[in-house]
Amino acid sequence: RPLLGTALIWLLFDIVEYGLKQNDAAIFSAAEDGPYSHSILTVAATRMLVIPSLAFAPWLLKQISSKHVQLIGFAGCCVFNVILAIAYEDLKGITVLFDALYVLQLSFQSLPGVSTMAISAEIFPSAVKGTGAAISAASGKIGATFGSYYFTHLKNEGRISQIFWTVTFTSTLALLLTFVLIPNYNGATLSKAEELADAGKTAEARRMLFSGPQDCDPEDEKPSKEAEAAV
Repeated sequence: RPLLGTALIWLLFDIVEYGLKQNDAAIFSAAEDGPYSHSILTVAATRMLVIPSLAFAPWLLKQISSKHVQLIGFAGCCVFNVILAIAYEDLKGITVLFDALYVLQLSFQSLPGVSTMAISAEIFPSAVKGTGAAISAASGKIGATFGSYYFTHLKNEGRISQIFWTVTFTSTLALLLTFVLIPNYNGATLSKAEELADAGKTAEARRMLFSGPQDCDPEDEKPSKEAEAAV
């Protein structure tokens, strides 16, 4: 279940990320009805405007659970892309508003951009941690390949609004999979699951992983307190 979740969600995320990155210059060119060179400058400007969200995402991971960060990110992508999909014909003539909505969806995209990697690196036991993360990343590459091809196909046919519908559908599916397949955990949850996995209790470790945030064991805090006393 955890591997299925991280692999599928990373695949879906990379469909969106790489599909848009390969074609956003053409998307802006089609929306603005201006020279292609102007759309390149627009892409550069939007990338600069997204930088704060890239800094915000790692900070947010320290404040709330990785699962909640991922849910917020995909939910934001759903909202702003469905607006772009429904109102594309009207919005493409309003450059400032179109660009603002595009930047907002990119900003929300930054959250799962961080959480998909963080979750894959954290939730698997040490014995299979590298394997689990590698399989998830490889699944993402499949998504990147498909997204680049399919979005380019839609762009070449002039079906720009269909690109936003595809992002909406993909983000919605990733949101649902996050609800179902990704655990809500903290450091204590991971530690207890690791202990069970080391003892060969795989089923119990999986149940612990999906049991929610755990309280820290007071016994685990004693060494640190003794170390502080020694200092």
